[in-house]
Amino acid sequence: MACVDSLCSVFRIELPAGTHYASMWGIPDQYAGMTASMLQRSRAFVQHAGVEVTILTYEHRNDYDPLRKRLRDTGAMIDGMRLINLWEDVRTWDDTQLKKASTTLGQAVPDWFEPLGNRGIATGPMIRELRDEDGKYLQIDYFRADGTMLASDKKNGNERAVVLCDTAGEPMGMWNWASNLYGLWLDTLPRDPVAWIVVDSKTSANTLVQYQRPDVAKLHVVRGSHLKRGTGRPIGKLVKTRRRVMENLDAWDSVIFLTKGQKDDVEALLGPRDNLKVIPNSRNVPDELTGLDRPTGRGVMVASLVYRKRIDHAIRAMAQARGRRLFWKGKLEVWGRGPLKNKMNLRIKRWRAPVKLRGHSPAAAGEFAKASFSLFTSSAEAFGNVLIESMGRGCIPISYDMPYGPSDIITDGVDGYLIHNGDIDALSERIAAIVAATPEELAPLREAGHRRALDFSDERVLQLWSSTMAEVAERRGF
Repeated sequence: MACVDSLCSVFRIELPAGTHYASMWGIPDQYAGMTASMLQRSRAFVQHAGVEVTILTYEHRNDYDPLRKRLRDTGAMIDGMRLINLWEDVRTWDDTQLKKASTTLGQAVPDWFEPLGNRGIATGPMIRELRDEDGKYLQIDYFRADGTMLASDKKNGNERAVVLCDTAGEPMGMWNWASNLYGLWLDTLPRDPVAWIVVDSKTSANTLVQYQRPDVAKLHVVRGSHLKRGTGRPIGKLVKTRRRVMENLDAWDSVIFLTKGQKDDVEALLGPRDNLKVIPNSRNVPDELTGLDRPTGRGVMVASLVYRKRIDHAIRAMAQARGRRLFWKGKLEVWGRGPLKNKMNLRIKRWRAPVKLRGHSPAAAGEFAKASFSLFTSSAEAFGNVLIESMGRGCIPISYDMPYGPSDIITDGVDGYLIHNGDIDALSERIAAIVAATPEELAPLREAGHRRALDFSDERVLQLWSSTMAEVAERRGF
């Protein structure tokens, strides 16, 4: 393992030798589970294994430097982590590098290719886009700082031309797919002696399925259901956006699921494979549990206001729970933002539910330490980070038993509660029971939840990464 001198003092867990990367399509300004989990894993690699991690991004945006600063200012990125971008790097290539790249182009620029010129809209200082009336892109031209064209991505019916230009802005040739450009960029990155690329986003995973190199190990973390909703499980239909990866599982050195339940479903549908592994997300959990005597009536929900989270189920359940008790002392605060805010407020008023939408807060997880119970009502998840965050702070989770996550985390009646998926009546009954309980009656569940949450610490989860990567290294002969 290559240990970074400045990080060796915190080294505890060994990873195979190599250069470590995390592949994302981009980093949203307001990111959630997938990006937060990638950043947490990357920090764990740095802090507990003494290796540097480089985050790879492919999305074009005009403000990567301010983004890097925000990530560092908030502690999301620490020393030993850096973020690089394809377009930033390709803009620095000189004619020697571009000439070398041109050997991979393979095709001449088609007659129907034409730079946008004044057509379309300049969405940034170095990009111009032409889109149809539905917002779908027809052509995107990318420029260097000196105004010369760097590349162009144009669609013409079912044809596509990804054109690369020399430093004078003259087209050199084209590819049919942007994945060729992505692979070319990856080939320029250091690997000492091996590149370990952990691919988190499904968008970047789809572009890297066929990227195969003798000194590159690819590991894909599946962060979402592979099945189309309503088609049954485990023998259902694959989600279109995940079909390419799922139909090419053998193209990966390891495909990692966050729960055993999802891995079992994939194997039932597509057959068992040695490269399928289970590694959950890690979360920050307080070492000590406080507040065992907290009031029993306050509930917290941390979720985006989108249909998949089924916030309306939580609102309805709270309204019904209040109707079950003559003297009611319960309330629910929902932390999150999303397009359904107005609809959810209307339901709160219509059902006279003891619920308040509190909006987004980057410190929302801290609310679990002051709450008695949390609700998790999604139709489907890949894991359920908020369950760990809730249990780790002594907040009893009441969760639908959805695919995937809750049943892999919660032991019903011991450290939380599992409710049949979509059963609002049962959900309201459990809420009412907790609100009516005494702090002494609920203390054992809070303590058991905290113990369970400690199973998902950085150190314990990183041990699973270490063993999985060691298997890959042995199988590949690294």
